[in-house]
Amino acid sequence: GGWNGVHALNDLWFLDMDDWQWKEVSITDSDSWPKPRTDHTSVLWEINDNNSTMVTFGGNMEGFGPTSELWALTPSNDENLHSSWREIPVFGPSPSPRTSHTAAILGRGHNAKMVIVGGTSSTLGTGPGSMLCEAWILDLNKEGEEQIYTWMKFDWGTVGVDRCRHSMAAVNDTTIVWWGGYDGEKAAKDGTRIWCVDIKNAGIGKDSSNKDYSLRNTMLVQTDEKRSKLQERWQAEVPVREEDLPPEVLEKAKRSRLPGAVYKAIHRHAVANNKDTYIDPASGYSVFTSTYLDRKPCCGNGCRHCPHGHINVPKKFCDNKDLEW
Repeated sequence: GGWNGVHALNDLWFLDMDDWQWKEVSITDSDSWPKPRTDHTSVLWEINDNNSTMVTFGGNMEGFGPTSELWALTPSNDENLHSSWREIPVFGPSPSPRTSHTAAILGRGHNAKMVIVGGTSSTLGTGPGSMLCEAWILDLNKEGEEQIYTWMKFDWGTVGVDRCRHSMAAVNDTTIVWWGGYDGEKAAKDGTRIWCVDIKNAGIGKDSSNKDYSLRNTMLVQTDEKRSKLQERWQAEVPVREEDLPPEVLEKAKRSRLPGAVYKAIHRHAVANNKDTYIDPASGYSVFTSTYLDRKPCCGNGCRHCPHGHINVPKKFCDNKDLEW
């Protein structure tokens, strides 16, 4: 599936990693083949060392809109690529139709589970209100093709899952992490933090009080050793200075009549080079860049390049006009 700029697709391709050649699978039975769609998810469910199944969920079906269909593809190992699709039946509550969500498989075999996070639906309109702020888990602990699968919704609230078009990956058999995305209005600003959930005792049908589904927002830098390395990197960094600007950029900034044109040019140069600080040409002070400040919430000190809109700055904060603050 996917989108070619004109309409949605439902073609199926395999990449042969022996000769690195793409091979298309022909549609043999259109009735048992997913309709054209885009913005869906497909993840590989490893049954055992010799067999695997691709599980596809949701997406935007051409002519229908968002869907919650669940399909399984059993690949073939023969040269004719006689693979077969089947729609997976589900019982009970299930995720609402959505697009642009993420999915991941935890575990393997018939102890595996599929988790989906976030997504959006055009039926809810546009903007943040179109976000489906939820996550679901599908227990794949079933034998045989005719079994009924069951979804269960996580009780995480909306924080962290209020997004679409993010990235997500399974770290091991019980842990998934995700980062970034779009919240319906702007790009999600997670900075150096990631969202993480550790799923334990996740059997469907058990007392929910026995489950351990803990959602947390965690720093990428966790240990004291890693914190020390980050601090050492910051201490050792040489701040960007006026003389580091390309001559043509500096000349243009000095000719500009806009307030703070020179320090703003230095800041842009520092951010472009992933630097944490620069030297203010008027005061000689070291100034944090938005790259550095984006790693933490607003500190409330009225930082010049606060990426959070000074949300925690007191109303009586007094600007330092001498420094063009």
